[in-house]
Amino acid sequence: MSEPSRSGRIKDWLLYVAISILIVISIWMFAMHQARIGDSPNLPLKWLGFAGMTVIIFGNAIRAYRRFWGRRRFWLFLGLFSSVHSCLGVIVLLRVAVPLWLYAVLTGPEYLLLAAYLDYFLNSD
Repeated sequence: MSEPSRSGRIKDWLLYVAISILIVISIWMFAMHQARIGDSPNLPLKWLGFAGMTVIIFGNAIRAYRRFWGRRRFWLFLGLFSSVHSCLGVIVLLRVAVPLWLYAVLTGPEYLLLAAYLDYFLNSD
């Protein structure tokens, strides 16, 4: 495997900086919102846990199924699974206090379910 070019490293670095800036701005906006409404300064850990779980599951799936990136079906089925994951997650989180350890327990099985789902629909051509 060849070493990345200088322009590729610069692009990667700029992408990391942009992501970092977005994270800082998001945290700042959350803090300002909490201060404005007089709510607790505590972070909404159940939502952050769900976001982290989502990033891990779908990030790994996108990386693992790289060979399908050019196929429209991949993005369609990934989007459908993401919609179901998000809708069910929001419904559950609005109704139940979820302990953080549960995200760690559920992330692996949900990724395996997503991988089986993608294998079934993408390899059925």
